[in-house]
Amino acid sequence: MQYDNPHSAVVSWAKIALPLAALGLLSTMFLFSGKVDPTTARLYAEVDVDELARQPRMTAPQFSGMTQEGAALTVTAQTAMPDPNGGGATAERLAAKLESADGLVTELTSKAGRLDPAQGQVVLSDGVAVQTSAGYRMATDRIEMATDHTSVVAPGPVQGEAPFGTISADSMTLTATSPDGPHDLVFNGHVKLIYQPKE
Repeated sequence: MQYDNPHSAVVSWAKIALPLAALGLLSTMFLFSGKVDPTTARLYAEVDVDELARQPRMTAPQFSGMTQEGAALTVTAQTAMPDPNGGGATAERLAAKLESADGLVTELTSKAGRLDPAQGQVVLSDGVAVQTSAGYRMATDRIEMATDHTSVVAPGPVQGEAPFGTISADSMTLTATSPDGPHDLVFNGHVKLIYQPKE
């Protein structure tokens, strides 16, 4: 075949040589690639399907709402398993946040708990930590929260830090009576306060 110029000759040969070279490389890849043994191949997800069928669970569930006093409540969890009898769900790694209309923020975390919005209750248990924007940081074993009104109750012993020192008590409640009213944090029982004046 005659070409008018060297460029046309190069382009014509490239149209033949490049696809052949690509085909050769592709064949070499398949020829020297190792074989996969399906019996030793690792599964992408090691999941017990039978267990999931017996115990269905939700990943990263979230509940949001407003209390009667105008506080915004948000509750999240790492996982939650619904109760087959319809009594809410047990949850792991809970985090709750209560933001009142007057600016007070109360944050709670726990390793376990129970969500039951239908009954208007959230329970945090197993290593509960409570922190407020007013400067309180408390630890307790159990917290019972209402979802329809502002009520945070620690029925058992609490201990931690207050803005003026350390404090411990047999129980603790945080309530509010109106959107514009103050939030009352009350320690009950054998209350022990160690006052630490600021320097």
